[in-house]
Amino acid sequence: MTMSSAATGLEELHQLHIRKAELEKKLAAGPLRVEKQQKQIEKQKQAIEELQEQQKQLRMTADEKSLQLKSNEAKIVDLKLKLNLVTTNKEFAIIKSQIDADTMANSVLEDEILEVYEKVDHVQGKITDCENAHSQAVEMEQKISKEIEAERPGLESGISMLNEELKEAEKIIPSSLSEEYKRLVLAHGAGALVAVSENSCSSCHAILSPNEKVQLNMGELLFCRSCYRIMYRAKKSS
Repeated sequence: MTMSSAATGLEELHQLHIRKAELEKKLAAGPLRVEKQQKQIEKQKQAIEELQEQQKQLRMTADEKSLQLKSNEAKIVDLKLKLNLVTTNKEFAIIKSQIDADTMANSVLEDEILEVYEKVDHVQGKITDCENAHSQAVEMEQKISKEIEAERPGLESGISMLNEELKEAEKIIPSSLSEEYKRLVLAHGAGALVAVSENSCSSCHAILSPNEKVQLNMGELLFCRSCYRIMYRAKKSS
């Protein structure tokens, strides 16, 4: 085999591996895109649940304060009835002071209840925003899934065709080196083959010895002594 035909054959083999790797990357990227979107959906769902729990606790607080307010109002009514029955100024003053204190406490409670309900409304706004974002994320996940399913047959067909082309192109590899070649491809994929750039391995940059240059120029299949990749001279290399 001449230097030109060997280099051309190895370069074509390398390009087939590169094209196959690109298609496999696209095929593998599909499920990863779906998984990423599903994680986003789950994150938004969790945020909604946390906000709903927060809102629930706020409402419970509002209910507790409302019950306390009603209890105080009933107490004030009862005190006012007692006020009408007192016979001494001292009793009147004591009950009147208690009514004033409870009335002031109720005023504070009313403000606190109003503040809690404002927080409930604020959290509801956040829940609505999260629910809208969640719905959009679900729609996006469905869209991505459809796109991936539409692309998958073409990618799988392309990979299958490249596998057939690789079988033919791999005939350039001597049978005695077939197992080593397969191990390299299994370990490095398309990186199993590398072009020589300025008389050095383009993978690890090890410089070719004079003898290695001769072997490469004679069309011998040459492994890099450093990274053990299969080297070849690309068409545009000198």
